[in-house]
Amino acid sequence: MTIIEKSIAIAAPIEAVFDFHLDTENLALISPPWLKTKLVRESGEGLGKIIEMDVLQYHIFPSHWLVRIEEYDRPVRLTDLMLSGPMKYFRHSRTFSQPCASLTEIKDHLEYEPPFGLLGEIANKISIKKMMEEMFEYRHKKTKEILEERFYIQEIPAEDARGI
Repeated sequence: MTIIEKSIAIAAPIEAVFDFHLDTENLALISPPWLKTKLVRESGEGLGKIIEMDVLQYHIFPSHWLVRIEEYDRPVRLTDLMLSGPMKYFRHSRTFSQPCASLTEIKDHLEYEPPFGLLGEIANKISIKKMMEEMFEYRHKKTKEILEERFYIQEIPAEDARGI
């Protein structure tokens, strides 16, 4: 099992950051250019919500994902679990906190296991893990750009700025 953890501070309200991640339409906005996502359907809301989507990597590798919201505690925790898709196991948790009044911190915790046993592990060491890390770096950067533009805070109080 591979675990990747990333975090970022965003100058936006915690509820807005949480809701942005809950809205599956935003996935296309924050995905890197080499990863195209298309929502097929959604059913339910909050805990237990089912999301079905098609993903195309590098314009040549299609996959179909079926995901369930496994943890939902607005505005502090959101976890989705892949029920079917390209990985043997894939679980993505996001924890949201407010270290100070003007910032929200997102902590991503990703656990995954590639398919195909030893071949999958070799592919993971060669390219999959690097691709996942690059994808999350890109997503964090785009999320920060979008939300900080939307919720622009003209001046961050000095006591908050020390936490950045």
